[in-house]
Amino acid sequence: MLTTTLTTALAALLLPFSSASPIAVRQDNTTTTTPPTNQTSCGATSFGNFSWALSAFDYHASYIYTNPAHQNSWGYVNFNLTNPAIGPSVTTVCSASSNQLNDFFYGTVQYTCTNTPAGVKSDVGKTKFDFNRPTGELRFNQSWTCRDGDPNYPTTFTGYAAVKLHLNCTEARWQNRSWKQGQIYSTRDVRCSPVNLSVDPKEMTAMA
Repeated sequence: MLTTTLTTALAALLLPFSSASPIAVRQDNTTTTTPPTNQTSCGATSFGNFSWALSAFDYHASYIYTNPAHQNSWGYVNFNLTNPAIGPSVTTVCSASSNQLNDFFYGTVQYTCTNTPAGVKSDVGKTKFDFNRPTGELRFNQSWTCRDGDPNYPTTFTGYAAVKLHLNCTEARWQNRSWKQGQIYSTRDVRCSPVNLSVDPKEMTAMA
């Protein structure tokens, strides 16, 4: 009798997850928080006080002038994301390069990240980002799937985040005072200290 009652109750709880409509939407105006430490299941973490661990954010740029009027310049962005619902076994690596002068990144181009280790099946889906160097805003979205409930009805989450980064950067400049045609005329290197922080989603959806 007890087994029949539990089976009936579980079936009733799982019934709403069979549709393809959103089962949860979360919005948050805060962009940073402390990651959860006591929740272990994928679903509980996703529905709880969820935040990504963003690590080793690096922006650097190189401006090379082959003559006073011509330059070959590039900017670079690199960072890692760890999803607390999936855990540290999978790291999402995000990288981009641009030669769009003069600040290279303006939040107008979206880049796709990759998951590591490469070739390992993961419940972390696609991650995309853009970066605006003049404002310091980093935006990204990521999807992931939790299977710790009924395996017939896994839940796929999608989180959207935006955080303003305050980068501490230094510049090094050099100029060839005795420049001749065919030589490098001047260089300018920009290097910023790595940034590590926790990032809350601005919005999160869940589908089953």
